[in-house]
Order: sequence, then C-alpha cells, then structure tokens
Amino acid sequence: MGTLREEIIRLLAEHREGLTAKEICQLLGIEPEREKEVYSHIEAIARIVRRKGMRLLMLPPRCRQCGFEFEKPKASRCPKCKSERIEPARFKID
Repeated sequence: MGTLREEIIRLLAEHREGLTAKEICQLLGIEPEREKEVYSHIEAIARIVRRKGMRLLMLPPRCRQCGFEFEKPKASRCPKCKSERIEPARFKID
C-alpha cells in the first residue's frame, strides 16, 4: 500500500466512470469527516498526473432539480433554483 495520494490515483485510474470524494473515502476506509481532505489531495493529484502525461478530469457538480453545473468541485446549494439536491463532482484520470 502506498501513500494516500497514490491510493487515490490508483482508484481513479481503475474506475473509468469516476468517483466522488465520498466514494473515495468509503473505498479507502477514510472517516466521512475527513472528506474535505480528499478535495485538497485532488488538487495535488492533478499536478502529479499532469507530470506523468495524464489528466485528472472533474465531472462538475450538478443541480438535480434544474441541471445547473457548478465550476468548483464542492457545492451545497444551487444559485439558480436554490435547491440543495446537488449531484456531487466525480473525478477520474484519463
């Protein structure tokens, strides 16, 4: 087993459909309270995989009610319809 970042990279490379930060926590046995840490690791992972000639892609969070797509990976409320039913961002390595 490698570092946490190496394990996240491995998971993202294996799951072609992408994973949410919550799914990454579940697969690696990380406590749900530490989900925010995964987002900070994701930023570093983007730089790491870029140096290796790969890309970290983010499928942005999306409002389940109106379809609004967010630019940032973390969202809690839709600015368009005010719904809190947000589909979380998914990350994958391409």
